[in-house]
Amino acid sequence: MLREKPVALLAKNGRCGEAAVIFLLCFVLYGLRAGYRLLREMIRLLAALLQFGIEQLRGFAAGEAETAKEIRRICRSTNGSRGVVLMKSLRTLLFAKNGILRTLLRYAVPAVCCVVLISVVRRGVNQPLAVAVTVDGKPVGTVASEADYMAAEEIVRRRLSYSADAVSISLNRGLQVEKADGTVLTAGALADKLLQNAGIELFDGWGVYVNDEFVGAVDDTHPIEAALTRELSYFSDRMKGEIDDIWYADSVTYEPGSYLTGSRVEAQALANKLTAAEHTTQTYTAGKTDTVYSVADRFSVSVDEIRRLNPDLKDAVPYAHRMKVPVVKRFLPIVYTKTVKATAFLDYETKKFETSGLPQGKEEVIVPGQKGEREQKVQVTFTDGVETARKVLSTHLTVRPVDEQIGVGTYKAKPYSDETVIDGNGRYPWPVDGGKVTSLFGGEREHGGLDIGAAEYSEIYAADDGTVMLATWEDSYGYFVLIDHGDGYETLYAHCVELIAQPGRKVKRGELIALVGNTGDSTGPHLHFEVRRNGVRVNPAEYIRVNAD
Repeated sequence: MLREKPVALLAKNGRCGEAAVIFLLCFVLYGLRAGYRLLREMIRLLAALLQFGIEQLRGFAAGEAETAKEIRRICRSTNGSRGVVLMKSLRTLLFAKNGILRTLLRYAVPAVCCVVLISVVRRGVNQPLAVAVTVDGKPVGTVASEADYMAAEEIVRRRLSYSADAVSISLNRGLQVEKADGTVLTAGALADKLLQNAGIELFDGWGVYVNDEFVGAVDDTHPIEAALTRELSYFSDRMKGEIDDIWYADSVTYEPGSYLTGSRVEAQALANKLTAAEHTTQTYTAGKTDTVYSVADRFSVSVDEIRRLNPDLKDAVPYAHRMKVPVVKRFLPIVYTKTVKATAFLDYETKKFETSGLPQGKEEVIVPGQKGEREQKVQVTFTDGVETARKVLSTHLTVRPVDEQIGVGTYKAKPYSDETVIDGNGRYPWPVDGGKVTSLFGGEREHGGLDIGAAEYSEIYAADDGTVMLATWEDSYGYFVLIDHGDGYETLYAHCVELIAQPGRKVKRGELIALVGNTGDSTGPHLHFEVRRNGVRVNPAEYIRVNAD
């Protein structure tokens, strides 16, 4: 039965499919039932809430009506003076069961309590907290978080590890979260406190860091800053203003604080260490287009330096030649960028196409490929004089690439028999689909062409590209076609039964132009093929090459 329903896609799998459909239907049914029950309970809950609200309003209204009734009764009473009546009425209005004061207390007190609770919670949430640090039970200071304390410990370890003497301090810490009422220390300031409380010999100075690694402490950073600036300026002057930007590859930072006396170094000595450079050589393998000048530019040295290391080197460096180049290794590598113009070569594509201008199976380059050129504006990055990166800023196409076009021959015309051999220069192909030579050029009757006997209506093809000068009738030739090839040569095709080419039309080599016939001065179906050079008839066999290879 299920197979006749839309669920047949599942049912077609047999009992498993039917079971799956039944399970799905049961699941949907149970879901609908559960949704209905939930909706019914929600409606009941809303109705109960609405009824409770109405009862509360009704009770409030009834209480207010009862209070108003009591006040009217007091006012109509004749006992007492007007002042007594007024006081009784006022007391009833304020202090009765449903009076104003009790009503305010009944609703205002919970509201006030909620407001107070919310304000207390918000104040607790927004209360800034801090971490109080103690070492060996002694308070040291307060930091914003435990992470700041861990950073301070790391700073202390680095300062101790650089000291010439073996120094250690107690880091038996205690951390306690409390309200941030006092001064909150930074990680560096807490590190100073930890060292000061350790009872070791310290001095106030500047810590010098290279890529966040502590390299020493000095009293004054100015000699170091001046030496680093002077080194960059000297390098920039050597480049004669050709660079765009210059900087150190590593970051040098200075941090004031308390440092161990054993880590103190003389500022000028540290400056000499940071600006130290080692001059060495390395082996470079030349690329395809390298010259002495391009290699010197790549390593930011002079051509004379390259020649001094390679005395036998010519201007053009042979491909894959291994040569020595000077390099500099600095404690702080210097990075600089400069913008250069470069020419990038674009490869051409090779496309093949079929042509009847070539014999079948032969391939020939018709249009030679030519690489394109693209002028690029490139930002080159150097590290210690060695090129390490390139970024193309802009590009402009100056020479478009020319695709290489290769013709694949499809021309299949050839004599009936492979024994027909003509050993000409191959300027023109065999012009008929089939056939055999029946009469040669010249001879006793001074024959002006080459006769090729073939079946009537055999196809005749153009011997080369050209323009059809004549396609008409002549008594001796019958129907014939004359093609001017534009290079001083003309070819003529006579005795045709049908002309396909039209006068003035451009034809391609191997294009169908006529059909073999027996018209004009002819004794049987054949093609009379002539070759004319500067208007003079020449032997066609000198220009045709068939079965000679």
